Amino acid sequence: MKRSAMAPPIDTADGRNGKGNDERHKHQKHNGASKESEPFQVFEVARANELRKLVDSANAPIFGIDIHGMVNEWNFKTAEITGYSREEAYDKPLVASFIAEHFRESVQEVLDKALQGIETANYELEFDTKTKETRVLLVNASTRRDVHNNIVGVVGVAQDVTESTKHDRAVASAAKELRQLVNTANAPIFGVDSEGNVNEWNVKTAEITGFTREEAMNRPLVSLLEPSIKSVMDKALKGEETSNYAVEFKNRENETKHILLNATSRRDEHHKIVGVLGVGQDVTEVTKHDREVAAMANELRQLVNTANAPIFGIDIKGNVNEWNNKTIEITGFSQKEAMGKHLVSTFIVKQLRDSVQRVLDDALQGIETSNYELEFKTKSNESRYLLVNATTRRNADQSIVGVVGVAQDVTEAAKHDREVASIANELRQLVDTANAPIFGIDVGGTVNEWNNKTVEITGYSREEAMGKTLVSTFIVKKLRCSVQRVLDNALQGIETSNYELEFRTKSNQIRYLLVNATTRRDADANIIGVVGVAQDVTEAAKHDREVAAMANELRQLVDTANAPIFGIDVNGLVNEWNDKTAEITGYSKIFALGKPLVPTFIMPELQISVQYVLDQALHGNETSNYELEFRSALHEIRYLLVNATTRRDAENNIVGVVGVAQDVTETKSNDRAVAAMASELRQLVETANAPIFGIDCHGNVNEWNQKTAEITGYSKQEAIDKPLVSTFIVPQLRKSVQEVMMNA
Repeated sequence: MKRSAMAPPIDTADGRNGKGNDERHKHQKHNGASKESEPFQVFEVARANELRKLVDSANAPIFGIDIHGMVNEWNFKTAEITGYSREEAYDKPLVASFIAEHFRESVQEVLDKALQGIETANYELEFDTKTKETRVLLVNASTRRDVHNNIVGVVGVAQDVTESTKHDRAVASAAKELRQLVNTANAPIFGVDSEGNVNEWNVKTAEITGFTREEAMNRPLVSLLEPSIKSVMDKALKGEETSNYAVEFKNRENETKHILLNATSRRDEHHKIVGVLGVGQDVTEVTKHDREVAAMANELRQLVNTANAPIFGIDIKGNVNEWNNKTIEITGFSQKEAMGKHLVSTFIVKQLRDSVQRVLDDALQGIETSNYELEFKTKSNESRYLLVNATTRRNADQSIVGVVGVAQDVTEAAKHDREVASIANELRQLVDTANAPIFGIDVGGTVNEWNNKTVEITGYSREEAMGKTLVSTFIVKKLRCSVQRVLDNALQGIETSNYELEFRTKSNQIRYLLVNATTRRDADANIIGVVGVAQDVTEAAKHDREVAAMANELRQLVDTANAPIFGIDVNGLVNEWNDKTAEITGYSKIFALGKPLVPTFIMPELQISVQYVLDQALHGNETSNYELEFRSALHEIRYLLVNATTRRDAENNIVGVVGVAQDVTETKSNDRAVAAMASELRQLVETANAPIFGIDCHGNVNEWNQKTAEITGYSKQEAIDKPLVSTFIVPQLRKSVQEVMMNA
């Protein structure tokens, strides 16, 4: 570092307190100088004194050495800077005593040159002060000569540049640190000059683009990145800086990269624009993720809108903000008509509004509800029954923003359940009120059926009989073994007709019953007990009453879960398998994923037709309400009513099929159970040991069992639709029988 330093001329011989002037004065006398030269000598002495004063009081440090390197000049400023007084410094070796160790060799070299007459300007050295601090001086080393021009030493006139040196070193350190920071920054940083050629290219930029710094430097930026970046750089070269400009480009490996760029004008010390610095952020992965999220959101939106299950939602104020196609279809209200309307007050039947509001309020507090049944009022004022899961809806910050209801339309199932319940209730009433005693046992021989007539005949109430062992409690001792055989046979499926047994009543009387022991089966034809339909033959009078029929315990068809959803990719491999599907099939999601759906889970006889439906959906031809049979892990058959919906990606390419299903296994089992029960009742009526006949509301025969045909001699074909009283009752009893019928 070179700086200017002014050195005042010193013309004394040895620089020590003006002694050279005295010597010169003596020399002039010895040479016989005339008295006329004395005024000049006085002037020279005065000038020397003035120079001494100037040196001593100069604001610049001035020091000197003799030819042996010993200090012989040390002004006040030097004393102030170093902390050493003139007395402490004089006659000390300058280099060894005052110069910082790492500078001694180079300083000695400069002084030696000056003692040879070779002067050095603006040499920077470091002084060690008395307080062990370092002072940096910028020195002019001047050769010192006597009046005869002999070299007698060296004078250094210096400038204290300690503070500026510290500042320069700090700036240099900061510049070095900034350079390292730019080069090693995790963000791509590059720059161009005013011509658009690269003059900055850090490691991260090289990594992202695939071009090394050596390859990039001095090349046009547009040849390395997307040409559209030129407009941004050109603006910055005009002082119009740009922030967060999205740049998409292909790197050297032809990979697509995305950066978010800040283009900043680069200026020199005169504030003139000399280039542009681009600081970027590599958002390639973020951009990919955003696009994937958008594609997923689009797919989910499509799935919601086209799902076979009605899906609707509300905001925190209870106003509708979600209303899919299935909800439109069921309610008759379009999305435009529904959106923004208050769900409860607009669409829920009046008697359920309070309870539905409570469910929604709970969900808005984070308390979700599953399988809640509600009634929607449709646009045509019909009622639709939905089984709903009310799920709390949250935003990205997990704040509750509403409720989503995923439902299953159970209107038809509800109607069916009510019809079944009505039939079951009617059959229960028939069993309980039948004029024939009807009783039953489970597979353990314990009473589980005991109708009113049985109560009347035995004297034991239903409460007293239920749960008791039939044979040991109610059958006379001598018949217990034979009755037990009859019941055991029935539990093996071998039924017995018209078996006579003796009941012991509560009052210890014997009642004789003629019994049909009928095997009792569940909907899957498993034997679960025995029903005895009897005729009390203890009394002589015949009881022409309606035959007793046993009540079949019907399972209520309740689908308490959300619809099972499963899916396949274009190769037919499972890639979607929700909890309900796992529950229904018994196969976990881990087991199912990646398996071929049709050969693994579908019954063999349906595999061709199911494969056809899936292939159609993979060509965009969707199928609604297709019934298929799933084979569960326990080798059970599950019946599903499925909508096969084409699955598409963000570019509308078909990527698979989604099946949104309704488990109708229980419905089919119920149907078989009802059919079995009806068949059983019909068999009981037809084969009963008691004559059973019936009329319609007009008095015409509509029931005529075999026993009645046997007794009357009229076949069923002859009797049906004939007026009972006028055709088959003797004249003298017709009036009374007619009254009985009318009363009934």
